[in-house]
Amino acid sequence: MITTEQMVGVMENRTLSTADAFLPGEYISDFLEAKGWTQDDLAEVVGRSRTHINRLISGKTGINSGTANELADAFETSPELWMNLQTAFELAVACKKNREISRKAKLYSKVPIRELQKRGWIAKDVSLDLLEASVCRFLDVSNIDDEPVIQLAAKKSTAYGSNEISHIAWYKRTHKLASCITASRYDESKFPQLIGDLLKLASDTADLRRIPPLLAQYGIRILFVEHLQKSKLDGATFWINEDSPVVALTLRLDRIDNFWHVLIHELIHIKYRDGTVFDDDLLSHCNDENMPDCEKRANEEASQLLIPLEKMQSFIARHKPLYYREKVIQFAKARGVHPGIVIGQLQRREELDWNQLRKLLVGVREHVSGSTLTDGWGDYVDLTKDKNDG
Repeated sequence: MITTEQMVGVMENRTLSTADAFLPGEYISDFLEAKGWTQDDLAEVVGRSRTHINRLISGKTGINSGTANELADAFETSPELWMNLQTAFELAVACKKNREISRKAKLYSKVPIRELQKRGWIAKDVSLDLLEASVCRFLDVSNIDDEPVIQLAAKKSTAYGSNEISHIAWYKRTHKLASCITASRYDESKFPQLIGDLLKLASDTADLRRIPPLLAQYGIRILFVEHLQKSKLDGATFWINEDSPVVALTLRLDRIDNFWHVLIHELIHIKYRDGTVFDDDLLSHCNDENMPDCEKRANEEASQLLIPLEKMQSFIARHKPLYYREKVIQFAKARGVHPGIVIGQLQRREELDWNQLRKLLVGVREHVSGSTLTDGWGDYVDLTKDKNDG
């Protein structure tokens, strides 16, 4: 039978580390066994009820200074020993809780957890282990400490030198969804023909639904994924493989001018195969004032394709500073584009205030939603691989 002195030695050694969450009650049981006592015996010795002793042993009641003195007298130890046991146990429990807090903090630093759960992109109402596994699957990483791989060229209103967690989450979602869309093999030699056919649809909102099947015919997948809160992302271009480009739009600004500019902007990225390799050369050392050359080029060519620069300059010279609605509509009809596209370009050139002729800036979401794979605005795409997330 173990002696009291041996018991004290074991206890003192264990209290040197707070990593082991031993219940102080376990040591009380050991002392009872060493002395051959029952819980009733200890209750009689210290003048407590059997219920109190049982709660001490089960950990439902902690050891305070009074209890420490009682146990010290009963088992011929010091009160400090019992107080140290209680402190060590509480520290171990707190340490375990802090580790969980650290794990949660790491997850929340990777993706906007609550919004992704609300959108159905990751698991919710699950254990921390399952939540971490769900985030890893979503980011396509084997370990939460791994950095997700992003390969794209993006149009956004935030700094180009960094990707916010909301952007990364949106990118990953669009990558997963794009594989669900079918399209012909992309042939870059047909790009001019594609642009010609596409611009024929730029004058009437009723033709917007024809855009996704037209792009698919030319080998380009397009999808609409609602942006995440506080992100200012308009769209992105990436490649599933060298023959399969994808355009993803957020429709963040539900205006026809923004839709057409962003769409053509992303198609220009495909023309030059921007975003086929993502590395520090593409988006590093850039800020709002230092836009990557590929983004400047896409902006310039998109504007030029929609309305040739010399035509826009001629219109401005003839009508500045009074841009009457009828004249704008007449010019747009001559160019084969919607009047809202003309208004958008005039506003970006600061020829018009942002509140002028706003009625011509019609929305597009109601016309394009459902014409291709759409995720957001109340619609949710349930991917098979996500069904195991809990």
